[in-house]
Amino acid sequence: MRVVCLPESVTGPFQEGGSRHAVVARAAGKTGVFGPVDELPAALVANGLGRTVIGCRVSDHAGLLARLLARLGPHGAGLGRWAAGAVDCAVWDLHGKLTDLPVAALLTDTPASRVPVYGSWLLLDLEHDGAAKAVHSTAAQGSAFTKWSMRRSRNVQQMAALAGRAASWANAPVALDALGTWDVETSAGLAPLLPPGAVRWVEDPLPRTEKDAYRELRAQCTLPVAFGERLSDAATARELLELRPTAFTFDVARCGGITEACTWMTPAEQAGAPVHLHGRAFLPALHVAAAFPHLAGPVEYQVVWEPKRQQVLSGTVVPEDGWATLPERPGLGLGLGLGLEVRC
Repeated sequence: MRVVCLPESVTGPFQEGGSRHAVVARAAGKTGVFGPVDELPAALVANGLGRTVIGCRVSDHAGLLARLLARLGPHGAGLGRWAAGAVDCAVWDLHGKLTDLPVAALLTDTPASRVPVYGSWLLLDLEHDGAAKAVHSTAAQGSAFTKWSMRRSRNVQQMAALAGRAASWANAPVALDALGTWDVETSAGLAPLLPPGAVRWVEDPLPRTEKDAYRELRAQCTLPVAFGERLSDAATARELLELRPTAFTFDVARCGGITEACTWMTPAEQAGAPVHLHGRAFLPALHVAAAFPHLAGPVEYQVVWEPKRQQVLSGTVVPEDGWATLPERPGLGLGLGLGLEVRC
């Protein structure tokens, strides 16, 4: 069975500026799909990357990814990896549909039937009047924990106090996402001010995910740090894992797809870094986590954005009491929604 891969535009109930594309792979009368995909990685697939895998065996995922990366050449990091990952995920979906198995069952003989999740709401301003109610109600939904954004402020005392209030509203330690807006000085100034036990980790405190920068941060303070979302290079990931982050939060699609993501699990285990897969590629993350239940901790569920993404899919996966049940349908478990216009 050989792959025919092409990008398709999907028109549906999108928010303005949202993801408007899917990557589709076809073979033997079956269709695999991954989406929604953002415009820039979809454009790379459309402009020749997708044709790279035409004729590849559906089951040869390592060979398929190698061809994609060879086509990208020295520009295969970042956006290129994301595009390659979208193709990889679509072909895994196709493989599952051809074999009538969920992707997790292709990855292991004994996948977990459900996966723990944590809830994130990064658009919420913790200083807004309604923040306390929003944090409390989100935490009450039963996820393992919650994560909230905290952009850099000139006043680290206020930042520390806000982190403490968020933990109080959630009645549990919270994770914070700095969204790359802090620096070493801010991190070092804030770390000793955080209320004990209030913060699980601070994700992406530095603008660039580089070993030297995080080594300097480690030397300056004991801030619990998470990173991984922005990583797309396996060698860089391994170097950074030597710093033993509190959480390793890489994205299954942006690192190069399911094929590549599975190879990152063992280095994380060897480094003692708990894996909490990023929520942007939620369905592929569920399957990878289900295949590695002894290594993967709760997967991120983006409580505002993920339901909007799933509007263009047939069926939904909504966590209940902190767990997401793996779809029983073949492949990733969801397809393009009925009634949507698909244009080549």
